[in-house]
Amino acid sequence: MDEYILQTHDICKRYPGQLVLKNINLSFKRGSVHALVGENGAGKSTFVNVISGACPPTSGYFEFEGKRIAQVDPQGAQKLGISVVHQELNLIPEMSVAENIFLGREIKNSIGKIDWNKTNQQAKELLCNFNVGFDEKAKINTLSVAEQQMVEIIKVVSMDARLIFMDEPTSVLTGKETEQLFKIIRNLKSQGKAIVYISHRLNELKEICDTVSILRDGTHVFTGSISEVTTDQIVEMMVAHKVSEQYPYVPAKTSGIALKVENICQGTKLKDISFEAFKGEILGIYGLVGAGRTELARAIIGADRKDSGSIELEGEPVRIKNPTDAINCGLAYITESRREFGLMLDMDISFNSSIASLRRYLNKCRKINKKAEHEFVDEMIDELSIKTDSNRKLTGKLSGGNQQKVLLARYLLTKPKVLIFDEPTRGIDVGAKVSIYQILNRLKSEGISIIMISSDLSEVMGISDRILVMYNGSITGIFNRDEIKEDTIGKCAFGNKRG
Repeated sequence: MDEYILQTHDICKRYPGQLVLKNINLSFKRGSVHALVGENGAGKSTFVNVISGACPPTSGYFEFEGKRIAQVDPQGAQKLGISVVHQELNLIPEMSVAENIFLGREIKNSIGKIDWNKTNQQAKELLCNFNVGFDEKAKINTLSVAEQQMVEIIKVVSMDARLIFMDEPTSVLTGKETEQLFKIIRNLKSQGKAIVYISHRLNELKEICDTVSILRDGTHVFTGSISEVTTDQIVEMMVAHKVSEQYPYVPAKTSGIALKVENICQGTKLKDISFEAFKGEILGIYGLVGAGRTELARAIIGADRKDSGSIELEGEPVRIKNPTDAINCGLAYITESRREFGLMLDMDISFNSSIASLRRYLNKCRKINKKAEHEFVDEMIDELSIKTDSNRKLTGKLSGGNQQKVLLARYLLTKPKVLIFDEPTRGIDVGAKVSIYQILNRLKSEGISIIMISSDLSEVMGISDRILVMYNGSITGIFNRDEIKEDTIGKCAFGNKRG
């Protein structure tokens, strides 16, 4: 048996005016974990789409288990044994976990009807193997994003795929959940399956991967043993220049309290939360999934009702009943789920950027002045370095990093005093991350108070002026910059209150 399950030969993919993949030759071994990395726009997703049948190559072919394949459709790829765990979830929210796992592969009885007992039993066995905290009958829309990601992974593994692409599989997982996923990956590897692991969390590669391949601008620039290259070398090959600082921290120059939160409670989710955020600082909020970070943000902006508590903006009490009130007060919130709840991907950049500040563009007749609207949007495109040839480009056509900047532009146009940014760099590449950090640094230098919610401890430690740690709906510690230590913050994240 050939040690390589997949070998590609001069794979090219051209779209009108753009060559996205240029003669890609890659080989993937059975029983190995192969990292595929590169900046957004490097060609990783297109490569996966070609192999998994989502789009045909313009030229070239690949061999799967020794069989030459010119092109394949998704059903054909699945029959071959090729599956993809997508970063953007493909689950039906109103259906149960079991229904989603076996969707399109329903277990039927002798008369052709779905056998729900067997379906639920097999799903239950899969969930037990993964040691998850939910059952097979739970509705997808009752699960957290991290739990939904685990369902997606379980669904693909249940298909008995022999080549599995995992696209940012840990982007919403906690450290404990990531460890569980790595156990599963190692088990799959021991069974002779090949895993192609796509991630912007480069620190994970050394732990789980055997080999790394790097794409840049649609070209394959490197393949080698993961043990023989450093993370810095990987980054330099990805971006074609040295990255001197992954987290460009700039000391804060604070000038008073921007936001004061006192005694916010919300059932069992939030328990007597009080803190202050200063003008001109980045306050990082860290905690494991379920700690209450996003719930706190939503309670502050009025997206979810709180049971008690008060909020002051620049010393003045404010009553915020909904997100519109929050924006009108100068408080903006950027969601962690930009594709699901933030952006309208089938609308253009101009629409997505200006939708929260349309009152700024009304003329005397109370109609939108399109010229003024587009001028403001173009200023934001320049200011945030959004890569596009027009503000009329569909937002769904942009890379993840540029989509994040469009969402940021939307709320900067509302002129916020406080900006709450939930998972600001989730799913974007290292170059785009640095760009986002530089923007946040500039905003805080202008006196805006930034509250950055993140599950990436390195990011929180690297870019924050102060860190607030949460566990199970409570604050377990607040740290100034000179007090930040990984072990201390980690202990607080697991429930140990700061002494």
